[in-house]
Amino acid sequence: MKHKRVSTIFIMAIALAVSFMLVVGPATAGEKKIRWKGQSCFGVSSPLGKHTIVLWKDLVEKMTGGRMQITLHDAGEIVPPNKIYDAVKDGLLDFGLNTPAWQKGKYPAGDLFYTLPAGILAFNDLILWLYGGGGKELEQEMYGNELIVFPLGLTPPEEIWSKRPIKTLDDIKGLKIRAAGLSMDLWEKLGASVVLLTGGEVLPALQRGMIDATEFLDPSYDYTMGLHEVCKYRFGPPIHMSNNIFQLLIKTKSWEALPEDLKAIVEKAAMAATFQGYADFWQSSIEFNQKIEQSGVITTKLSAEDQERARQLSLQIIDEKAQKDPFFKKVWESQKAFIEKYKPYNDLTKFD
Repeated sequence: MKHKRVSTIFIMAIALAVSFMLVVGPATAGEKKIRWKGQSCFGVSSPLGKHTIVLWKDLVEKMTGGRMQITLHDAGEIVPPNKIYDAVKDGLLDFGLNTPAWQKGKYPAGDLFYTLPAGILAFNDLILWLYGGGGKELEQEMYGNELIVFPLGLTPPEEIWSKRPIKTLDDIKGLKIRAAGLSMDLWEKLGASVVLLTGGEVLPALQRGMIDATEFLDPSYDYTMGLHEVCKYRFGPPIHMSNNIFQLLIKTKSWEALPEDLKAIVEKAAMAATFQGYADFWQSSIEFNQKIEQSGVITTKLSAEDQERARQLSLQIIDEKAQKDPFFKKVWESQKAFIEKYKPYNDLTKFD
């Protein structure tokens, strides 16, 4: 009888301990892990992947102490890269990386969330406007409640490659060039014919004579693609646009389920990844620009007069588009107002 009583007490003690662990365990071990699934629009092993979304994933997991576990799928694993916006909006993915221009059919103002043609909104202007001048808030307003968006991923300045020498804007007339975004209108105004191609199609198109010029990315990416083997000329400055900045898209329901501290981490990790990735990306640009110079490619630069001409044409294009879309106009007015306030002191502090 005594043995039975001791056994009963022992069993009750174990049951109480298990109950205690079930109740207290999660609080002791930390909150329940939040698991997100997402996809990049760029290959995760490429510079466009590892300096952007991969870096963000690593930062979030470290900064949350493992409270968030991020599964990042490679480009095309779940949906085609140009369908990431729909996959996040419709709830198939918790997050994704893509570019604002891919939604320009629905949101024409997406083209304004980059540096603009002819240096109208250059790198420093863009960053200050995005993070301090209301730019990222306007980007969120553009999408409304469809999803949550944060800037993520910044590339070094681009270059323009050609199979024939380009020394002035007049040399662009008759050029067949691969381009995208707002610059397509600029090239056409300069007398070029524009072809829209994906990255994998650019080199074959140059080799086959379908195009004779292209803009794509920075020296590291362009050299790795082999553009220097087909195009013996490049020119600058990048009148089509200088830098790309991409966007982190988050499913609204997944975002709203996060506690406030994790929301802050997700957002600030995107900012940290953007600037750390930019610094790392630049190191590759420096290295591969030297390789391009050593390869015998001839580099020229447009005159200040040609740069100003391209700028005036670009302003005309943007103003025309602003008349056709109210939100495009709203974003453009915000950018113009910011530049007007920012320019006097910026000009004072710049060296000529």
